[in-house]
Amino acid sequence: MATGLATFDAFSWASLLKGRRILVVDRVAARGRATAEALEEAGAEATLASNQGIAGDRMREGTYRHVLVSLDAADEVRAGFAERLGLCGRGAIILADPSRHAALRRPLPAARYGDHSMDARSIVMFLTETADE
Repeated sequence: MATGLATFDAFSWASLLKGRRILVVDRVAARGRATAEALEEAGAEATLASNQGIAGDRMREGTYRHVLVSLDAADEVRAGFAERLGLCGRGAIILADPSRHAALRRPLPAARYGDHSMDARSIVMFLTETADE
């Protein structure tokens, strides 16, 4: 496990994402807040953006280890934002319906893809690239 934890022995949940700056992009305010709070409980410094335009501004202002973008059924990753998001490589996380992953992967092949069925713990573990025990 190169980027994950070797073991869960003597770990602190609040240390899992310690020091990671994460941008959460979600137009559903309650869901975005819940995601940001979960990431902060795991030690991250989370910033919430309500749309891709604001997220692009935040990305110009600072560097984020991860950018987590939540997409509903009709949402797309806008072209200008996709270019900036593509620079994040595996740090780009897209949460969308699994049936959309193949189409979304075309412009963002290095991004990692999850879906909205993931709970807070699953999202944190997904970011650490560590299997849950």
